[in-house]
Amino acid sequence: MKKQYRCFCAVLLCILCLTGCGNVHTSITYTFSVSTGDSVDIKFDTTGDYQITSDLPFEISQDGTLLTSGSFISADGYQMYVDVVNADDDAEIIENSSTDTLEYIMWNYRNSEFNYAILIKNSGTGILLGNQTSEESAREVFHRMEISLH
Repeated sequence: MKKQYRCFCAVLLCILCLTGCGNVHTSITYTFSVSTGDSVDIKFDTTGDYQITSDLPFEISQDGTLLTSGSFISADGYQMYVDVVNADDDAEIIENSSTDTLEYIMWNYRNSEFNYAILIKNSGTGILLGNQTSEESAREVFHRMEISLH
């Protein structure tokens, strides 16, 4: 009976340890000094084998597969992308929205590119994200990012 009890406790301990491992979230934060004069922090959720590079343009991948490339643009550049997307018959706006700190537009270009133009509010800086994988992949990458002024 003692042997069965010890075996049960060992199995229960293993289950508890394995269950706890599934809830681990990892992230990395890079601070970029941008040509607009702003310093921008990008905190990226790396859970699930996602990676982000610190080089410019920065790249985001999962399991070694490139998903998204990102570069910094000026506030005027952001507005230029919004105007071009609105005027381009080959571009379909998927989302045009804002948060407390960001204004952004997501669009699909000829069903082969899924892009974001992002403006950081109260700054002269924006970010352009390009993804050729899928709309879902582009959304996942965007929602894993926390963008703020340093």
